[in-house]
Amino acid sequence: MRPIDLDKVQPGQILGKTIFTSDGRVLLREGTPLSLRYLKALREMQYGFIYIVDPRVPDIEVQDVIPEQLRQEAVLTIRRAFGDICKTGVNLQAISEVTSRIVESIMANDELIVQMADLKNHDSYTFSHSVNVCVVGTILGVKLGLDERKLKDLALGLMLHDIGKMQVSEEILLKAGRLTEDEYTRMQDHARSGFDLLRSIQSLSAHAKIVVLQHHEKYDGTGYPKGLKGDDIHLNGQIGAIADVYDALTSDRTYRNRFLPHEAIEYLMSQASRHFSLELITTFISTVAPYPPGTVLKLSSGETGIVHEVNMRLASRPVVTLVQDASGKDLSAPFPIVDLRAAPSLTITKVVST
Repeated sequence: MRPIDLDKVQPGQILGKTIFTSDGRVLLREGTPLSLRYLKALREMQYGFIYIVDPRVPDIEVQDVIPEQLRQEAVLTIRRAFGDICKTGVNLQAISEVTSRIVESIMANDELIVQMADLKNHDSYTFSHSVNVCVVGTILGVKLGLDERKLKDLALGLMLHDIGKMQVSEEILLKAGRLTEDEYTRMQDHARSGFDLLRSIQSLSAHAKIVVLQHHEKYDGTGYPKGLKGDDIHLNGQIGAIADVYDALTSDRTYRNRFLPHEAIEYLMSQASRHFSLELITTFISTVAPYPPGTVLKLSSGETGIVHEVNMRLASRPVVTLVQDASGKDLSAPFPIVDLRAAPSLTITKVVST
């Protein structure tokens, strides 16, 4: 399967990854032929992209770091817990249990590669974002050598990092245009209000709470709520900031389209030593596939190919299945395969949205 912008999908193409509703029910199951009616409904629900089956590369599977069932359970747990805050307070036990399982799943995974874009729509963004930030930040924590206890504290803080947004009006959270100065100030308050909401919960460690408070601090001191600088920002807060920005960049928002992974990497590197620690960013990008399997690339030869395999020791030089020649003519099976690690004269010129 491979990701494709929704407006590029043709009726009759086959869905490659199951799409779930914001409350965890199956909306469209993997293997479903995409009719005009289905495509219209997905656009109305504000999905920016989906995964389709591409018969030219039938053996490509884009692997998530955690099982899909666990991911959906986590999204539903966060949705329920955040929705019940005003009535019953924070259901920390349910969140803690599913977060511990995420950490255990990640620790048991031999290949920690950030390569799967999660299918979020307008309605499910906040909850899917919380889970993605937890997964991405925990991967970085593993790469930094944190032990299991520290990873679970970190992961729980990452899962809760946006809990303060439950006290921000939907009018502001879902606004398509630029926020006013007053609206931006109220949005910034979510870090402090989230921390205040959790402050009195003794069973929640300070190392988890610090993620909620500090995930918008910046390395150069221009962040909020305290304007902390450099290593005055706790490691967990710095990890939270990187994971939060990466997932926000690679998600479709009401005011912009998502960044592709290689674009998000470029942005993060441009902010190293400014918004983020250079050391942490360097470690983080070693876990991110800039061109995940299924990405369609144009090569300097003029040929078009689909990423078939990624070796993280040289992730910018993937193995590519060629599907069009330099004139744009479709190739036929068996499709040529080029390992860019062994083809130094070939370069990637662009990512193609097809």
